[in-house]
Amino acid sequence: MFASKHTVGWLFICVGIVLAYSLYNKKKNLKQELSKVGNLDSFCRLYDSDYSVSLDLLGLTICGDYAVLTIPVLKIYPMNEMAKFEVGLQGDVRKALFLTDKDGKRFKIAETQKGDALQEEFDRAYEAVRDYFNNRH
Repeated sequence: MFASKHTVGWLFICVGIVLAYSLYNKKKNLKQELSKVGNLDSFCRLYDSDYSVSLDLLGLTICGDYAVLTIPVLKIYPMNEMAKFEVGLQGDVRKALFLTDKDGKRFKIAETQKGDALQEEFDRAYEAVRDYFNNRH
């Protein structure tokens, strides 16, 4: 199609370039996020263990010293580098759970709105993060 200069051929080339760029960015992001983890094998065992709190609707897993967010993209937050956690409220309508690092930068790891199905998982996420901060050394 490309040799005969059809419009469809150009379309396939453009879509291929976009897909290749998307794959490159996802792979780059994966490497960048996994570099935050010291030992990948122990992290994987910890992530899959019974001690991790997996919240599928939020796309969040709290495991050991890490908060792993998978929605919309993979983000790994080392909680031992965080100074505190906060709950942000927007009236009675919305609440969000943040991790705040030692420089004061906030990272939103969970959010829910009044009346949605995420409130129970949000509460479990809050409890898991609170337990981590209360028990860390």
